[in-house]
Amino acid sequence: MAEFYQELNQLVNDGLSALQTSIAEGKTPNNPVSETHFMSAWITKVIKQQRYDHCVAKTLAGWQQQARSMGKQAQLKQKFEHIAWTLSGVLNEAGQTKPLTQQAVQHWYQALEDAGWMITTEYEVDRKVTHHTDGQASLVVCAKQASTAFEDDTLNKALSVYVRGNSQQCIDLAYQCGLLLYKVTDYKSLVKYHGEYRLYPANAGNHLPELPTRLKD
Repeated sequence: MAEFYQELNQLVNDGLSALQTSIAEGKTPNNPVSETHFMSAWITKVIKQQRYDHCVAKTLAGWQQQARSMGKQAQLKQKFEHIAWTLSGVLNEAGQTKPLTQQAVQHWYQALEDAGWMITTEYEVDRKVTHHTDGQASLVVCAKQASTAFEDDTLNKALSVYVRGNSQQCIDLAYQCGLLLYKVTDYKSLVKYHGEYRLYPANAGNHLPELPTRLKD
């Protein structure tokens, strides 16, 4: 079975390439409405052809529904470009994700702390807990889970992190350290008022990662 991120990377780049070819050949006008119509038709076509592994089927179906219900507001071209840009930052030359190291995670903790976040990693989170922050942005990681998640300084098990505060800042700082965050919940989790996200070995989650703020070209 293909890795989700590999199929995702392949399909967004295939979709963007197909759109660019259609525009270059004069078949698709270069405007948001026409681009969305093309991308919607392309997604429907690849779903029918079962061109990509089943692991991305749910994602494709979601995009198809967005295109039908939202029209150009679905911004599929921009979404594909954003995903392609995000993945390019965590893939090596062979198109595979890189190992996720304990050092990278520690750098992320430090970046968050430098940005004013409260970092709590010394307690177990094995039941519903309340973490008082007095309004300060907060990241909580279960000490027991973290101790078993790494082997030889490399993440080999999914690691939950609990976030309260500016989640986009958290995502952006993680990405700057080479980490992708995968959302589990926005709000309700084992840590009261915190959302749950996960780090996966080699950044290889099985659904769409949270996208960092895209830098301007």
